[in-house]
Amino acid sequence: MTLLHTTMLMLGASCALMLVGFSARESRWGPALMMLGIVGALLLIAYNIYEMSSVH
Repeated sequence: MTLLHTTMLMLGASCALMLVGFSARESRWGPALMMLGIVGALLLIAYNIYEMSSVH
């Protein structure tokens, strides 16, 4: 599995967490899942920016 596939799988998991959290926003754990998905996506973006800056 290439780095692109791994990144897309992690991004898909983050988006799925946000989707499930939004669907269950009336429950107690819905906003927590949305926050976990947002933090996961932002960490993935930050890691990719860090990797691109360390290559050059």
